[in-house]
Amino acid sequence: MAPDRYTELFFLDEATAFAAGHRPCFECRRAVYNRFKTLWIKGNPRYKFSMATSIKEIDEIIHDERMNADCSKKMYKANIKSLPEGTFISINNEAYLIAGDHLYLWSAAGYTKREAIGSDSKVNVLTPKSIVNTFRAGYVPQINMPQTL
Repeated sequence: MAPDRYTELFFLDEATAFAAGHRPCFECRRAVYNRFKTLWIKGNPRYKFSMATSIKEIDEIIHDERMNADCSKKMYKANIKSLPEGTFISINNEAYLIAGDHLYLWSAAGYTKREAIGSDSKVNVLTPKSIVNTFRAGYVPQINMPQTL
């Protein structure tokens, strides 16, 4: 990636991009970006940010939440039934999307398996915590769900 240039990344859908710790682009998705920033601020009041806060400050928080010092994926534990739609979790080192009352197994080619959310248990969460809070505040990520699952 070239410094001071756009990040050339493409994802299966917006929920996948969020799980990786990315946010909507200011340039090409301005209305979505503004909604995201508004709801990120609403969902994360402990930072006391406003719309005047630089997105770089939010990006730094998201980056810290997504990656450990050794560059491995940072996760945290949460009760599965407390997590909003669009959140990714890890089960047996596989990524699953929470959508409605179901889990969908993620692959680079798309979601491949659907199963009901079972017990009310603690899981490893892949989506950064402040983004999960953004979902709780009302942001609904775009999900490319196949009709056949």
